[in-house]
Amino acid sequence: MKPGRITAAACALAALCLASPMATAQAGGATGTQAAAAVCARPPTTANRQASPKAVAVHRYLYSLTCGTARVDGVISGQNLGHGSEAADTSGLLGYQRLIGGLADQTGHRVGVAGVDYEHDKIFTPRQLAVADQVLIDHARRGGLVTINFSPQSPWLNDESDIAANPGVWTNTRTDNGQLDGVRLADILDPGSPAGRVWQRKLTRVADALTRLRDAGVVVLWRPMQEMNGFWFWWGTTLQKDNAAIYVRLWQDMYRYFTQVRHLDNLLWVYSPSAYPPDPAQQTALNIRPAAWAYPGDGYVDVVAGTSYDDDLLIPNHRDHLRLPEVIAMAEYGAGLSGAHVLAGDFDTTRYATRLRQDYPAVAYWVSWHDYYLSATEITHLSLAGNRNAAALLGDPYVINSDRIAVRPGPAPGRS
Repeated sequence: MKPGRITAAACALAALCLASPMATAQAGGATGTQAAAAVCARPPTTANRQASPKAVAVHRYLYSLTCGTARVDGVISGQNLGHGSEAADTSGLLGYQRLIGGLADQTGHRVGVAGVDYEHDKIFTPRQLAVADQVLIDHARRGGLVTINFSPQSPWLNDESDIAANPGVWTNTRTDNGQLDGVRLADILDPGSPAGRVWQRKLTRVADALTRLRDAGVVVLWRPMQEMNGFWFWWGTTLQKDNAAIYVRLWQDMYRYFTQVRHLDNLLWVYSPSAYPPDPAQQTALNIRPAAWAYPGDGYVDVVAGTSYDDDLLIPNHRDHLRLPEVIAMAEYGAGLSGAHVLAGDFDTTRYATRLRQDYPAVAYWVSWHDYYLSATEITHLSLAGNRNAAALLGDPYVINSDRIAVRPGPAPGRS
C-alpha cells in the first residue's frame, strides 16, 4: 500500500498494533525461531521447475537465511525506491541516488535489496519501465538483489488505450468512494470482457519489462497484488467478500502466463499479506483476513513476505507466516504510520537489526519503504536515508548488504 494515503487503511493497521499488551506474545517473538518455519522441513525448491540456475541459487540462499543454515547468519537490508521511472530520480525524495547510492557514499555500505513498483502511482509506459529496469540492472551488477511490486490500477477505471496521455492516478488502485460499485472481480478472468482485455494488455506490458531483466541475468523477487487480505486495494476483501478464489485464480493465471508462455524463469514469486489483528472478531470488524486466506498454493509461491508498520517493529502475524511452507521475509517494514517518528524522521534504524536478530531470525530480508509527502508541508519518513543511524545499522554484522550477499548458482532441481 501507499502507507498513510488512505486514512481508513492506516487507522486499521495502527489499531491492530495498539490492540493490547498481549500483542507481542501473540506475534511469536523469540519463539518464532528459524526451526519453526515450515519451509525448513523440506529441501529448498522453487515453485517454477524451470527456474534459472541463478534464480534457484537466490532462493537457496534466502532459504539458508530463513532456516539458519547460511555460512553467515543475518538478514538482508532492503530499500524501496519509488514507482516506475521514479527509481532514476536524482532530486526530491525518491530514486536510487538518494535512497541507496547516496547512503552508500555516506556509510560505505550499499543496501542489499533494491525495489520499485511497476505501477501504483500511474501506469508507466514501456519506455518508463525500461528506465526503472536499468536502475535495477545496475544494482544487480553491484551484487544486490532486486524486488518488484505490482500494484495494478483498476482495469475498470482506465482502459489503457493511451497511457502516455492518461496514465491514471494512484487512487485507481483503491476501493474507496464507491468507484468500483457493481464491478464483478471475476470479469477480469474473461479475456473477452472489457476488463479482461485491459488486464491482458497490462500483463503483456509488464512481462515485456521483466523479459528485459531476464535477458540481463537479473533475478526478480516478484511481488504482485500485495496486501490482498485487506480492504483497500481493488483485488482485496472488498470485492472478494469472504471468498479469495478469484484472487487465487488471478495469481495462478499470471504465474502460468509469465512462466509457461513468456518463460520468465528469473522470477521468484512473493506472496505478501498485510498485518492483521490476531483476534478473528477484530478481523471481521476491520474486514481484514489472515495470512493464508488467499494463499495461491505451494506450486505458485517462493517467499512469504508480509507488511507491518509499528514503532516497536512488531510483526504481529509472524507465527502465521512461519506456518506457510515458504521462505520468510518482510516486504514492507517500518515505524508506525500514525506515530511521531515517521513525521519527525527520527526513527532509530539500528532497531531493525536488534528486533530481527532477537525475535524474528527467520526473516531473510526486509524492505524499508520510501519517503513521501503526506501534505504540502509534511513528509512521511520511512526510508533508511530519511531516519537516524543508518550507518550504524548497515555496519551491523547481522545486516547483509550488497557486498556480502552470497549467491552461488547451481543446478535447478525444481518442485515436483
